[in-house]
Amino acid sequence: MNNNKKNIIRIIEIFCILIWVFPLVWLIITSLKLENEVITKTFSFFPNHPTFANYIKAFQSTNILRWLINSIIVSTLTMLFTLIADAPIAYAFAKIKFPGRGIIFWLVMAGMMIPPQVLIVPLYLQFNQMGLINTLAAVMLPRIALPIGIFILKQFFEGIPNALEEAAFIDGASRIRIFTQIIIPLGKSAIVTVVILSFINTWNDFLWPLIVINDTLKYTITVGIANFQGTHGTEYSLIMAGAVIASLPQFVFYFFFKKNIIEGIAMSGIKG
Repeated sequence: MNNNKKNIIRIIEIFCILIWVFPLVWLIITSLKLENEVITKTFSFFPNHPTFANYIKAFQSTNILRWLINSIIVSTLTMLFTLIADAPIAYAFAKIKFPGRGIIFWLVMAGMMIPPQVLIVPLYLQFNQMGLINTLAAVMLPRIALPIGIFILKQFFEGIPNALEEAAFIDGASRIRIFTQIIIPLGKSAIVTVVILSFINTWNDFLWPLIVINDTLKYTITVGIANFQGTHGTEYSLIMAGAVIASLPQFVFYFFFKKNIIEGIAMSGIKG
């Protein structure tokens, strides 16, 4: 009976994996087709003559390389500043007792329940007054200090034995030294998880960069690819090639850090 349950669960898992993988496979295959193979009455899943012409065209006829650089700059800096902001805040919530700690923490967590779209108008007006519209800084600032990052790090830091801190205090270590030389090294898995989440969320952001950036050369990759449709008509094979190019950094990131992501999520106690 148990074997039957395991087999059923395994079948369901495989089915779910296929559902997730199929669009990705279809995306890559379509990017290797000529446009007349995509728009045809006779559907063919695989290309008759696989070609990288769409990728070459994407780099030669658009600013996709510039958009990639913009996205790398924005995502990397946002990732670094998020870590610099989230780690000390999470440590304070986890290890330092101060008045109103619980209330302040739940106010921070309430930020996860506010849809980002609600904040677009006030953020735009604020950045406009600051003269930051049409700058990469305007794209980065709203994504710094992720509430989910604070939560993940707090959950992990709470699992670090207080005895380590007490022993360090006895040896004369300061709070900053304990944080940088004990807490941070022990929290590497959770920190990598926050880093990856910040990078991917910023890389995939579309609506906010679309609103605050109006210079074509300052587009991020998501906004740039969306403009393929207007610039080149509706060339589906070219759009698919652009989407594949835009996805590559995320796959590389995940490939190198997937072990840390899994460990960080498991150790921080997040379920589902």
